[in-house]
Amino acid sequence: MAKKNKSSEYVSLASKTQKKTLSSPSKKGRSKSRKVLIGILAGIIVMMFLLLLVGGIMVYKTMSSPNANVEDIGELTSHTKTPEKYADKVAYYIVGLLGEEIDSTTEILSIVCWDKKANTLSIMQVPQDTYLGDSGHWAVKRAADVWGNPKQLDWCLTCRRAVKSDEISNNKHTECNTVLSKAKGSASQDLCDVFNDVLGLPVDGYFLFPQQGLVKLVNLLGGVDVNLDFDIKVDDVTYKKGTRTLDGNAALYFSLYKKSGINGDIDRLVRSRKVFLAMFQRLARLSKDKLGSDYIIPLMNGSTPIRTNFTRKEIVELIYSMKDIPPSSMTAYIVPGRTGSTGGKTYYSVHKESLLSLISEAFNPHGLPITAENLTELKELGSGKPQDLRKQVLSEILVEQSGAVTTTAPEATTTSK
Repeated sequence: MAKKNKSSEYVSLASKTQKKTLSSPSKKGRSKSRKVLIGILAGIIVMMFLLLLVGGIMVYKTMSSPNANVEDIGELTSHTKTPEKYADKVAYYIVGLLGEEIDSTTEILSIVCWDKKANTLSIMQVPQDTYLGDSGHWAVKRAADVWGNPKQLDWCLTCRRAVKSDEISNNKHTECNTVLSKAKGSASQDLCDVFNDVLGLPVDGYFLFPQQGLVKLVNLLGGVDVNLDFDIKVDDVTYKKGTRTLDGNAALYFSLYKKSGINGDIDRLVRSRKVFLAMFQRLARLSKDKLGSDYIIPLMNGSTPIRTNFTRKEIVELIYSMKDIPPSSMTAYIVPGRTGSTGGKTYYSVHKESLLSLISEAFNPHGLPITAENLTELKELGSGKPQDLRKQVLSEILVEQSGAVTTTAPEATTTSK
């Protein structure tokens, strides 16, 4: 028999031993890596569990507390607008003047009906004390208080929406059994509802001037020419009775000044027509480019922009499309109503029959379906005939816009009274 080669056997054993020795550190490294990876994953899982636990507790507390406040959900505008088939014929816009602060009493409110076919404007002004009833639809009972006091909404955190009264049982949303929270309401929604549900009119847009926004626009326009009914003194300047060019502060003062009571407020509404007509006259004679670049954009980019659901471009387009409407085709009215008392307070109550007659005459030129059924929140007070509508064709107060004032500060100062 042939003898085995010991040297080759030694080499073979050495080779096997070397392979085992080289492979051992690799296995240990992989083992350590796996342990580290498992540890990291375990840590992540624990952190996720803790986050879910804390988040769940917070959600539970919010959902189980009916008085919990939800952050402002923004403007909820689901009000009634002009039906699409009438949109090329007629449009309705709220125009007004706000109080000194965002939650102050609104000073002037009106709705403008633009008959696009006939190119006419009908304006219905709403006194501050106009009665809204006590149905709970609004948080307040006067039209002038609506913007500054939006009604809180019953809010479902699960469905992420406001819940109607017929969807609530035991303070829970019947669809998902979630305990309801309170969310800040929408000032614009509530205001549009006044015109939708008390006056029965659609609303396609709203334009509410902050007081210093009106001052700024008048100053940008170089003032407004107005026929004063009486002498006024503003910022140590006396403006005598008659046609005068007013700067922004004087125009604001003339629009705001009123005697006490509902009749004093109505007299002020009638007088304010002069200022708004003069502003429209000056805006209407501008080119579209100048209207935007020199007036609307500076106004809207300033500290007191118009509160509106329109873009800057849409505002310019709207004013420019109305520029050829003559004052002889603009007619203003006070909403038909009478005084009445409830709860120890006196209000101006809209008179349903007279309102429907006025709507038929001047605010429904193309046969929109506006009937008594649309006046879902109109609550009448008092008795007897409604007050004078104070109807006025605006050509009666027309003043040629030729004067100019020098203003040094585009951001106007507080009006003296």
